[in-house]
Amino acid sequence: MNLREALEEALRKRPFLEEALQEELINLSSLARLLQPEIAASTGKEVKESALVMAIRRREPRLQLKMQHKLQQFIASLGDIIVRSNLVTYTYVKTNALPAKQAAFLESIAEDNDGFHSFTGGMEETTIIVSEKYQLYLEKAMQGETLLSTETELSSITLRLPSSSSEVIGLYYFFFKHIASAGVPIKEIISTTNEATFIVHSADVNSAFTTINTIKRPV
Repeated sequence: MNLREALEEALRKRPFLEEALQEELINLSSLARLLQPEIAASTGKEVKESALVMAIRRREPRLQLKMQHKLQQFIASLGDIIVRSNLVTYTYVKTNALPAKQAAFLESIAEDNDGFHSFTGGMEETTIIVSEKYQLYLEKAMQGETLLSTETELSSITLRLPSSSSEVIGLYYFFFKHIASAGVPIKEIISTTNEATFIVHSADVNSAFTTINTIKRPV
């Protein structure tokens, strides 16, 4: 691996550094000293600090520039933000019987369209997120299934996305970055074609909402 390739690999592991470089907020000598051991290990030879500084200066942040241009146009076009509180998550072992029990649960709440429910299936487990008022219905429907974990006092923040969202590079990273910088852990994320929903602790929902509402203002 040559110096340029080793540098790009090191920076790909540190996306926050990529943005700081774009904004010229980083001392290049300090960054070179930080990366020097890793670059030397990747290239298999000693790399001088001056050579690394020069390589950083000469690199082209192609992806970052492409992301930045589209994101600045796109963020301003985001739709409404919808907040829901009093949510609960249940995670079950994935079994062949689970889909039928999910259907039974949905049938039991068919007359109530005001609550929240979401099913996310993984390879070996399924997470179900529901409004607290649906807890008894879900627990009844899921009798006999193996419950791995449950968590209460959660809230959701849903963003309406324009239809072109799937073409925008780095969109979810953009949200994750800002929510993380506000010190808010994301418990779950639910994505559909035109919506993105972030599940957070209810204690953090105001901070997360303020952060998202701020970044969706026109830049």
